[in-house]
Amino acid sequence: MLSRVRERVEELTEPLARAFARTGLSPNVFTLIGLVVGVIAAMLFAYGMQLWAGFVLIVCGFFDIIDGAVARVIGRETAFGGVLDSVVDRYVDFLIFAGIIYAFINGGLAEAGLLPGWAWGTLAIAGSLMVSYTRVRAEAAGSGKLDVGIAERGERILILAIGALIGYTQYAVVLIVILTHLTVAQRLFVAKLRLP
Repeated sequence: MLSRVRERVEELTEPLARAFARTGLSPNVFTLIGLVVGVIAAMLFAYGMQLWAGFVLIVCGFFDIIDGAVARVIGRETAFGGVLDSVVDRYVDFLIFAGIIYAFINGGLAEAGLLPGWAWGTLAIAGSLMVSYTRVRAEAAGSGKLDVGIAERGERILILAIGALIGYTQYAVVLIVILTHLTVAQRLFVAKLRLP
């Protein structure tokens, strides 16, 4: 969903990207900074510091946007940069939810009901990974661009950050579980329509 406003976001981030480009750091360095910030967010979640985790997660999301924006403004978009960005995104997704699972197990987060917190966290990891995998696999099979769905990475980061900022991380995780698995089903349905 948020990917559909990407052009508008790119216009808004271009001045910031130019400022970051003046540091002389490569876009890949900003990707790795995002990884470090993601690790910090995961640790904050693990120790039940929801408010701080929410703020740091927003910073992590910012670096996820700025690395590609810097690459565009300096004309250094590379295939490897895209691969590195995707790999780092998956690591950050996993670490964030691992931190949340740790918080559930150790009482840093209240349970969300129906399932134990660790189960919600595990389902959120699976859903987040499968949203990306379903797209990549379908596109490799010839489906064309498959960016349909309501729980792409931008939406997941936003839901989790807002949940943390208002002190309801556990319910944000439940929402992410529901939306990611719906997105996987939607992508499979569209892939079935497009592929032989």
